[in-house]
Amino acid sequence: MSRQPSPTRDKRVINLASEVAETRDRRIPILLLRLKEILSTAVAGSKDGMRIRKEIWEYNLLQALVLVLKQDFSIVDGEWQIAASLAAILSQVCTGLDLPSAEVKKFEDEVLLESVSNMFLVTRRIQARYAKIPDRAGHMKERNKLLACYRGVLESIVYLASGHTSVPKKVLECPWLLQLLITDDTDTVVAIMDLIPKILRVNRIVLRSLNQKLILSIMDELIYKLSVSNEVSVGAGLRPLLAKWEGAGFSRDLKEIHLLLQAGNAQKAENERFFRAAITIQAVWKGFITRKKLVKANKTFSKFQQQYRLKKRVLEERKVQAKEAIELQRQLKLNRQRIMREFKEKQLHTVEILPAAMLERYMQRQQNKSAVLIQKSWRGHHARNSMQDREVFVKRYRAAITVQRAVRKWLKKLEDKRNKIKASLKPPGLTDDRRVEIQRLINQNRELKPTVYTSREELEQGHKKAAEMLARYYQSARVNREKQHHREALIARLNVDSELVHLAPPLNSVTDKDVEMYSSNLLPVATKAKTNHIEQLRLLRQPWWKKLCDEYQDQEYVDDEQIIF
Repeated sequence: MSRQPSPTRDKRVINLASEVAETRDRRIPILLLRLKEILSTAVAGSKDGMRIRKEIWEYNLLQALVLVLKQDFSIVDGEWQIAASLAAILSQVCTGLDLPSAEVKKFEDEVLLESVSNMFLVTRRIQARYAKIPDRAGHMKERNKLLACYRGVLESIVYLASGHTSVPKKVLECPWLLQLLITDDTDTVVAIMDLIPKILRVNRIVLRSLNQKLILSIMDELIYKLSVSNEVSVGAGLRPLLAKWEGAGFSRDLKEIHLLLQAGNAQKAENERFFRAAITIQAVWKGFITRKKLVKANKTFSKFQQQYRLKKRVLEERKVQAKEAIELQRQLKLNRQRIMREFKEKQLHTVEILPAAMLERYMQRQQNKSAVLIQKSWRGHHARNSMQDREVFVKRYRAAITVQRAVRKWLKKLEDKRNKIKASLKPPGLTDDRRVEIQRLINQNRELKPTVYTSREELEQGHKKAAEMLARYYQSARVNREKQHHREALIARLNVDSELVHLAPPLNSVTDKDVEMYSSNLLPVATKAKTNHIEQLRLLRQPWWKKLCDEYQDQEYVDDEQIIF
């Protein structure tokens, strides 16, 4: 089995290691700053980044970084800015370093401990130099520069602690931490106060593993700082240490102390308590609303999923149907081709077996059939294309029939009105002689009972009365004339029927023509005649004494044999 070739070494690291080995001590910090450029070429945590950090460890550049932090940077070009930059480089190299398991213990117990100690040594030296510079306007620029370097080294310690869980304990146990707290300078103390909660956030259980005496020493110093300083940020480091006393029976007091440390005074602590209560209420209400919206959203999402699945299923079914339709078309096409091929083969076989004399006649007959088939196909195609026009024509034709039917009904109604008997016609039986006789009676009645009018009003009243009587007569005249016309029609029909019955032949000489003449096409008349015939036959089959009863007597009364003789 062949061995994998080892990855190529980074020449930049090799050259830097050789230069550091051959350079004097005062030039080493400047050379080590080139590690920042080398580290920036690869992302931390990537393959290249881990490889570069491992090579830095193998060529002892990391050990050089740790050792160089011990020297006094006041004699180096760049002074304490160089120290802050080297501390940042050291934290970056240590954070992404991946070592074999045999070297991990040495790295954590020796290198990390020495790195933390040397970083605190740098901060202590910066703090001492910062305290010597007077707090005046002319020296503010130098003080700000030193304070920035001081905070930069502390940030490097926090960054290093974030990459290794064992570093927070080393930071809190370092003796330089208490020495940095003992100073009376507010700016540097505030930076240390800010460092402590950041370190504790990296590893919250680190306080349980620390010596109680050390914790009490840090708390004593913090309480002293609180008593002599008015800065709120000074008390920030006391809050993480108070967590050690939670659950000891005075949690409420610890909570009040936390609020005081966070607010700065009692009034602000009270406002902070109200603010937290409002936040709690808002959180509960927002949680309720969010859960309610979530339930509604779940229902909506379920409905959306259902609709989406249904739509997807419909689309899949349509795709399957489309594929089936395409396959059917393909099969039909193949079938048509097969039929055409068989027809051609059959036709060729027929041509082969036909005599030469009949070939021309056969071809002529085939051409005629083909022409008929083409004409039939074309007519069908034309008819299908003109179907829409034909539908419009059919609709117009039906509409015309409907209009004509309505017009005919309307004309028939007019004709029926014209054919009705007019009330102004002369009453039946009014002849000239009858008119003369009626006129004579009217004149005689006028002579016997002359009309006497004493005034014009009486004359108008009589005329009005006569007009009303004439109007009532004309109102009833039409109905009376119609009834009279109906009576005359019934009498004429009865006369005809009686004459037909009188002229009817005997039953033994009846012919089909006679039966047809005496039959009726009207269903009600035929039904009534059949009913009367059946009743007559029933009466003929009854005994003689039942035939004596009246034909209009109640049949139920007769059946109950309650006839009175």
